[in-house]
Amino acid sequence: MAGGVQSIERAFTILRALSLGTAGVTDLSERTGLPKSTVSRLLSSLEVEQAVAQNDEGSYELGEGIGDLANALQGGQSVIDIARPHLVELMELTGEAVGFNRFDGTSIVTLLQVDDPNSSVVVRDWTGDATPVHAVPAGLAILAHSSRSVQNTVLSGELQSFTARTMVDPAQLRERFDQIRSDGYAWVFQEFADDINSVAAAIADRSGRTTLAVHVHGPSFRFPDGLDQDELGLKVAATAERIEAQLRG
Repeated sequence: MAGGVQSIERAFTILRALSLGTAGVTDLSERTGLPKSTVSRLLSSLEVEQAVAQNDEGSYELGEGIGDLANALQGGQSVIDIARPHLVELMELTGEAVGFNRFDGTSIVTLLQVDDPNSSVVVRDWTGDATPVHAVPAGLAILAHSSRSVQNTVLSGELQSFTARTMVDPAQLRERFDQIRSDGYAWVFQEFADDINSVAAAIADRSGRTTLAVHVHGPSFRFPDGLDQDELGLKVAATAERIEAQLRG
């Protein structure tokens, strides 16, 4: 038990050291006074839990798991409470289902979905479900604004095709990320599910990491139909910006 408590204390010492800025094993050893072997071992464990992550230069930084914990501390309001009125506004504006999503490191989880009660065709409620990062616009939008190391982790894994339109080529996806960053939003046309189209925009959480997104999805026969895709995308991006501004205070 004593050894376990000591490991926890040392892990928090490393996390506090990383809160001062990115660092390698040697730098962290100097900052914390811990042996390099101990720092390396704890970093490996913390990386598994997404509490730390390695950047493109090989240094370590606080991971998205820390951002998830920080998101729970919003002056008494949860991130869902903050996002909900913005989602309702976007639903009323578009007439389609609107979702609020979080990237958990391996998939996209829908935290909240708001549906149009007057819709003649109700789409599935994805609340609580996990979806593949590469096949849904929330995942693509988040990846487009993520570090190279996060992108590499996702793109080096198995990229499953869900429909004939699913993009699974890593090189094509990287080019797509460039376009998403330029546009400010991501469209997916029947790439995860036949007959469903969706558009999403990424949101930086309180820690400044892009781990959240807002999306709109609907049946392909009516969404976007004759509506302007760019205009819809910009409306979703504007909603994402408002949520982000409130999250970050």
